[in-house]
Amino acid sequence: MSYLHCFTPMKNKERMRPEPRINLSKSAMRRYKVIDGLLRNPMKKYPTMEEILEACNDKLDYFPSVETIQKDIRNMKMDPPLGFGAPIHFSRVHMGYEYTDPSYTLTSLSLQDAEIATIEKAIDLIQAIGGSRIGDKFNHAMQKVLSATLEKKDQMERIPVLQTMQTPVSKGLEHFDLYYQACKERIPISFLHFSYKKREFKHVVIHPFLIKEFENRWYLIGYSESHKEIRTFGIDRISQPELLKKDFIESDSHAIQDYLHDVYGVYPIKGKQKTKITIHVSDLATHYFHAYPLHHSQRIEKQNFGDSLITFQLIPSVELARYFLSQGRHVQLISPKWFVEITESMKL
Repeated sequence: MSYLHCFTPMKNKERMRPEPRINLSKSAMRRYKVIDGLLRNPMKKYPTMEEILEACNDKLDYFPSVETIQKDIRNMKMDPPLGFGAPIHFSRVHMGYEYTDPSYTLTSLSLQDAEIATIEKAIDLIQAIGGSRIGDKFNHAMQKVLSATLEKKDQMERIPVLQTMQTPVSKGLEHFDLYYQACKERIPISFLHFSYKKREFKHVVIHPFLIKEFENRWYLIGYSESHKEIRTFGIDRISQPELLKKDFIESDSHAIQDYLHDVYGVYPIKGKQKTKITIHVSDLATHYFHAYPLHHSQRIEKQNFGDSLITFQLIPSVELARYFLSQGRHVQLISPKWFVEITESMKL
């Protein structure tokens, strides 16, 4: 009996729900830092609510409400990753707030200017890549790092020196956090998969192990119960994904390593193992392969007229065949012969 036949849809209350998130806006983080500074001040312990409000007015030029500060303190006390795990306690003896752990600080990071500059470069790169490529929890964590360690200048004052190709937000990325959690924590997923070719939906239960991006498209890879093998699903075609409370079926570790290191693209040719692939490349294209290697196994053997023979140790894939075809006369696939035949058939 297939695993799909054994699957029974669960009630909504049985499905796993995402965790709530706290407010990590820039203004909230500034208030957190004011509160942290008051609680760590050895010259004036046990700050009162009134003193916290006054300090916010002095440092931030506005009076927050009592309810806002009370919410801030609750958020600070929440355990990571949702909060900071701040050991804040209200002392009824002194009628003020304190850290029960005197050594605690809102952030234990103490960064030098050079280290801050390095982080800023990394943030610039992340922003250039685009928020659509990362999940909400990652954005949430980055906001916490920035707000807790850096006093950023107004972004309008800075002229960017790094720009990458910006692509529209892909359909399906709104569930990125769910896919990431499923892969990391080994949780099966139930979803509806739409076939562009058949124009129909199919119910799928997958035991995922990898989220992969290729040429600005995202894919979820794992063991499919209905197909009884490792399959690849385009995230743009997935609807209504749900985490399931059932045993996780582990995929073969060698197969996982293949997808991580030895496949160009996401659709390896079924039943084929890693093999030596040889192409003949024109003198012009040789420069491009030298500057932008296709794979870490790439080896270039120069010929007499500037052209070259290039070899790879890869599992042949649909994407690899299409890439060779896209190079026109500059690239000719030499071996293996069966891969040459498959590639030639794709011209039709």
